[in-house]
Amino acid sequence: MRVQLILSTKYWQKVGLTDEFLAERLGQLEGWIYTYLLPPFDGTGGIGGPVATYWASSPYAIGPYVMNSYGIIRGLCARAADGPDARARAEKFALFYLRIQDPTSGLFISSWGETPFIPLGLVQQASVVAALWDLHRVWPNNEVAKIAERGWKACIRHPTMKRLWNVYNQALRACEALILRAWAWGDSYPLKQDRQILQRVGRMILSAQWPDDGSIVAGAIPQSASDDRIIMPYQGKCLYPLILLGEVLQAPQYIEAARKLADFILRIMDVEQEYLLPGSFLPKGRRLRTARWFYRGRYIWPWMEPVLQQYRRWQIADWYFNPRPRWIARGFDTARGLFYLGQVLDEERYKLAAIRMVREALRYQSPIGGIRNTLGFFGRDPQEIGGLVWQDALPIPRWNSYAIQFLHELLSGTPLRSPIVPSTDAYDEVKLAYGCTLFETADEVKLTDASGKQIWMIRKGFRWGRPFKPALDWNEGAAVNNEYR
Repeated sequence: MRVQLILSTKYWQKVGLTDEFLAERLGQLEGWIYTYLLPPFDGTGGIGGPVATYWASSPYAIGPYVMNSYGIIRGLCARAADGPDARARAEKFALFYLRIQDPTSGLFISSWGETPFIPLGLVQQASVVAALWDLHRVWPNNEVAKIAERGWKACIRHPTMKRLWNVYNQALRACEALILRAWAWGDSYPLKQDRQILQRVGRMILSAQWPDDGSIVAGAIPQSASDDRIIMPYQGKCLYPLILLGEVLQAPQYIEAARKLADFILRIMDVEQEYLLPGSFLPKGRRLRTARWFYRGRYIWPWMEPVLQQYRRWQIADWYFNPRPRWIARGFDTARGLFYLGQVLDEERYKLAAIRMVREALRYQSPIGGIRNTLGFFGRDPQEIGGLVWQDALPIPRWNSYAIQFLHELLSGTPLRSPIVPSTDAYDEVKLAYGCTLFETADEVKLTDASGKQIWMIRKGFRWGRPFKPALDWNEGAAVNNEYR
């Protein structure tokens, strides 16, 4: 059974939305992200912009990044029947992927996990592969298939990638790519050796999911085998791949795992009375630090890892919940997972929650089209520090790419429209905490201090920004906790 999006306008109407409204907002969003196109400005040079995993030096390292194109390609593939322009646009962005692959390792050189231009991200690598297989499925192309196959081999053979299969949301994205690979070749189910990979990851996720023991995190999935934190956006990224696992393996336990995870997400959003994803949960326990120290013994005795991991989890006595930051654009892949789950289970509450998340996020779309990043980026209520910081207000191409994907899927079956590029006189000006001002146009983004002095500037269409000073500070958000690490 293929997981497909089957829509009815009744969901829009229940939350006050229409197809026309969504199409207009999508056009503005695509037009904004197109302002970050790099030469030759047709998609083949990639999309630049601030890097959401490298905040301190983000305005400096603004070169092309694979995740900025990922959602656009997949969204356009969902509109294959909605107009001939879908294919042309998708293939332009995919050509960027074909140009940046290392033919020896299969790695995509602009697919870093944290530090720019060091290709160490499994979720980034697997996402490119997924987008290419999606493209090959609707518009078969031998060159696309060859590049996708080479990229997939890197996911399972490259030493760094192999280590990242213990990060649960990354492993699930890799499983999604593997399933799309089978579908691209016209197979309903993956080959035997591929099914073994899916089953292994599935068992790992089921064993990691927090049991239904009445705790506040029941149903949640920790960050990784070595990291018990529960970071809300990463929860939502697990939903859709779990649904795919259940469908292709004909294993209802994975659908049930997705349901438990969705119930956890909705429970937390209901507590917060807001359809924006809240921040993160950090484990607390008197002996937890010692348990983490013992867990390092897995490097000496690998066979002891399950026992050491379980011992560490036993030491968790309570959870610290920080509702900040509220994630805005980054919540679209969670909304997407909720909608598909509601469709598979035929339960309307998941679908309505997804559409409410879309409506809430679109309230934070800037005057030139980008959807803002967070509320309370540093883990504190913006009112406490006198307003938003630039990391809150600045729309990020990567998360907006996820938004573009889901909006295209929601609008599947309606006429495809062209991006609405902002006019030369359109601008977005946001007054921030500490007297700073963020100013964005179709050509540039800049941050100024209270005296009007420029702190940094991004010239769109170029591969480097102008920083106040290059920096590397990993303690820049509520999702990062140095004491925990």
